[in-house]
Amino acid sequence: MKITAASLTDTGLQREANEDCFAMDNSTGLYVVADGMGGHLAGEIASKVAVKIIKKTVNHWITKNSPEDELFDFPDSTLSRKGNYILSSIKLANRVIYEMSREYTEYKGMGTTIGVLGIMPSSVIAANVGDSRIYLIRGGTIELLSKEHSMVTEQLELGLISQEEAKNSPLKHVLTRNLGSLVTVDVDVFEIEPMNNDRFLLCTDGLTDLVSDNEILSAIKNGDNPEHLCQQLVSEANERGGHDNITVSLIFVNKQDDERQGIIRKFWYLFKK
Repeated sequence: MKITAASLTDTGLQREANEDCFAMDNSTGLYVVADGMGGHLAGEIASKVAVKIIKKTVNHWITKNSPEDELFDFPDSTLSRKGNYILSSIKLANRVIYEMSREYTEYKGMGTTIGVLGIMPSSVIAANVGDSRIYLIRGGTIELLSKEHSMVTEQLELGLISQEEAKNSPLKHVLTRNLGSLVTVDVDVFEIEPMNNDRFLLCTDGLTDLVSDNEILSAIKNGDNPEHLCQQLVSEANERGGHDNITVSLIFVNKQDDERQGIIRKFWYLFKK
């Protein structure tokens, strides 16, 4: 499997500081995006702490092939081992941020969203808390893999408001879940099988508030350079006002190399016989 990826974060045009944070590691197939919140600099600290903990713990557990009884909190029996690595790392990050906000006055009330993508040879693991999104672009369509934890999303699901009302709701950015607010957190984790030419996008709401899903799809399916596409998406959000920090992480998956290697091994085996 060949992975090509790029990430970009931008302060935007109306914020003084950037409270977004990201990490990407092609060697382990791990990608993380976070959007911090809180008082002066606290959101920036929360997002950085979350990203650092998740990256270090998941990569450590993958390298050691750690058993699930060594992880933080209880594993989920419906998930793969690597799915539990990601789940456990997010729960650990939540606990650390929660304790920091209780211990230090300057960090009181801080928190962050989180979106994590793990691309493994046999599965793709998507996990999130909050409203930072994870998209799959496959076969000319775009699908939201993450679950949005906001007041407006809950109202939509209950049929209390329309899609049009949701776009202009004053509760649009009121989260029902984030890392740091409570001692424990519920994490949505989704596992799928990767396919050749899959493209994944992780992003904060600085992008999705201003650029629609169809516009994102059009840009990504017609481009072939992740770095250029990240810049294009960020520029588009800034051209429309750039009222928030903007972070995008774009990952292209190519499985054809795996298929070619399989054919080569098959014929080599036949030749040896």
